[in-house]
Order: sequence, then structure tokens, then C-alpha cells
Amino acid sequence: MFNIIIPLCGIFSQEILVHLFTAFTLISTLNSFEKWIYPETRPLWFLREQFANNVVVKKPAVALESHQLSCEMTGGLPCAHSMTFTVFVLILASFFFVHCWDRFAALRSSFCRCIMYLLIIGMVVCMWLSRLYLATEFLHQCILGSYLGIRSLCTFEGNVKYLFSRPRRYAVSPVFFLGGLALSVYYVKLELNIDPHWSVREAFKWCPEPTYLRHEVGPIFALVRDLGNLMGLALASPLYKL
Repeated sequence: MFNIIIPLCGIFSQEILVHLFTAFTLISTLNSFEKWIYPETRPLWFLREQFANNVVVKKPAVALESHQLSCEMTGGLPCAHSMTFTVFVLILASFFFVHCWDRFAALRSSFCRCIMYLLIIGMVVCMWLSRLYLATEFLHQCILGSYLGIRSLCTFEGNVKYLFSRPRRYAVSPVFFLGGLALSVYYVKLELNIDPHWSVREAFKWCPEPTYLRHEVGPIFALVRDLGNLMGLALASPLYKL
């Protein structure tokens, strides 16, 4: 998403590039912190552990297979794919609708708006189904991911002028605070005898092929990536001048 889709969107409009990158960075950081603080199990881990401990006596006739995309290394709540995809679709649909409002009178009808809403809902539901098919998320994790994405996007859009007008010195401080918060969570977990790397160990334990695991989707890597993106935005502030 960060490496391909967002840069391609920037070809058409620098405004949508800055808007997408800022929204994605903030929402991805929120998702990474939620998974870092409270990682929840995934269907693949849960089912394999139930079968291994003989909790489920009657096993299904169809074997539970693992795919390369099934071996995730972070917790499942909330679903990052649902969260970011919902935000991506809503932002693109909003820009498309606003820019075409004055050019095409037919798009102002209630029928066209209903079609657009149905397309958005259909694409988000397809994302949910793909995650369920790969046994990477439970349904409630997908639904909650989309809900948090919508709520976060509404908050971002309501304060976008304020966020884009912040000078650099005020934008850098929260990034250092979030970095300290992530480090504090690590040591608090150690004091409470909670394994900070629980999700990584679960992934190595239940994924049948270790080569399927990717370090770039680990919880610590995700936090460093998102905080690095945030620091880049902070150093480029105020963003309205871009």
C-alpha cells in the first residue's frame, strides 16, 4: 500500500497523495499500537492449538491448510487490512465524488450515490471474506477494524486543517512521546510476566513453513515503520505548504 498504491495515486494529484499518506500513517500507527498493547489470537493459531491440546475431539474432515498469506506475526485485533482498506476506499471515493460533482450532473442523483455506497460496502465485505478464507482474522476482528478505520477517518477529516497547520516543533514532540510509550509498554509487559513477543512465537509455533513468515510484518518492525513515517511527516510540517 505504502510502496505502490499511494505513490500511484500521487500521479493524479499531490493533494490526494498527502491526504492518503497522512491518513494511512496515523491509522496504521493506531493499529500497530493496539496490536502491540493487546495482541489477540488469530483463527489459524486458535484452531491448531485447540486440536493440539485435544480440546476439540471431533476434527473436521477437511484439513486446515496454511497459505503464505496466512502466516502473520502480529495479533489479529483489529484487522489491519480491513482498517486500511476501508480508509483507502472511503478517501478515494470522497475525492472522486467531490471532483466529479460539478462536472457531471448525473452523479448528483440519489441513485448514483446509492450505487457508490453499495460498491464501497461490497469491496469492504470482499476484504473481510478474503481474510476469513485465509484464516488470518475472525469476523469480529474484521468488522471492528473497519469500524475503527471509519471512526478514525472521521476524526482525522474533522481536524485535518489543524493537523496540517501544525509547525514542525509541535509535530515532532508527539512522535517522541509515542516512541516512549511503545518502549514503556514493552517493559511493563516484562514486569507483568507477559511475553512482548507472544504473537511472533505463536506464528513460529503454528505456521508449518517458517519461510512464509516475513519480518516486515512483525509488531516491533511495524511500530518502527509507522513511527518513522510519522517522524517524516512531522519533519515536513506544516503539511499545508506541500
